[in-house]
Amino acid sequence: MPASSKYIVPVFFLILFLGTMVLGPILYFGLAWVYPVPFHRAMDRALMISAVAALVLFWSRIPLGKLWPWNSEAWKQLLLGYFIAAVSVQAMIGLDLALAGFTRAPLSEHQVISRLLVALVAALLVPPLEETVFRGFLQRELVASLGWRAGWIGAAAIFMLAHFVKIPTDLDQQPVHWWSGVTGLGAAFSPVAHGDFISGKGFNLLLIGLILGGIFLRTDTLWLNAGLHSGWILAVLLFPDMTRPVTPPRFEGMGGDILSTPVTSLVLILLGLWLWRFYRHPSIVPETGANAS
Repeated sequence: MPASSKYIVPVFFLILFLGTMVLGPILYFGLAWVYPVPFHRAMDRALMISAVAALVLFWSRIPLGKLWPWNSEAWKQLLLGYFIAAVSVQAMIGLDLALAGFTRAPLSEHQVISRLLVALVAALLVPPLEETVFRGFLQRELVASLGWRAGWIGAAAIFMLAHFVKIPTDLDQQPVHWWSGVTGLGAAFSPVAHGDFISGKGFNLLLIGLILGGIFLRTDTLWLNAGLHSGWILAVLLFPDMTRPVTPPRFEGMGGDILSTPVTSLVLILLGLWLWRFYRHPSIVPETGANAS
């Protein structure tokens, strides 16, 4: 990639944030005439539209054919990802059961089916999109401009922080003005500003970002990432819905959200080390010439 790569990520986020701030109030007032929505939903849609617009601008820099090669290996890598996700999730749940304990949530058959369908849809749609954006675009650009180590860690940090950015519903109780997009986006970053990511959940999301980014460094494709990511999303969405933690937990400091427990951290660290050693074949990080080993 050319030297201008170092400007790509800042410009991408500049378009994303400015677009959200400007478009949020426009959508809110515009939709009020046909299909009124709460302000936080208008901001959510503005964020999504701005992200798509920013990606379209840099679309030529995302080699989809290389990231998602359609061949016989693709299905093998995808299924391997699902298998690794299933094994790691079983380890997380088994250790959590032994150290913290949980019981079945009192759900009706209809509620179980509904939650399962929502989780399946998210597990199928979200991973390809997130992997293309965070690994296929952001990590490649950061690696090209910063080197593979800094680019890998930087992309994982962005991946982790992005999961703490959320448009708060409290905005719906405040009057909306044409400049409300600025305060709305600022409120979305409040958890990041207050350091909410310095937690078990933040640490585990960082580990997940490092694992997925590390696999991409070694393979240069995203099929294994997609299977692994998809399996994890399914577990993260279903486990808290289908179960309730025992109170108090069997061991102090355990229990709670499966994404936040020290048990999950241990499983992810061991999995990451194994995957890094498993994919030991020579792999040169594109555009940098640095050896991924």
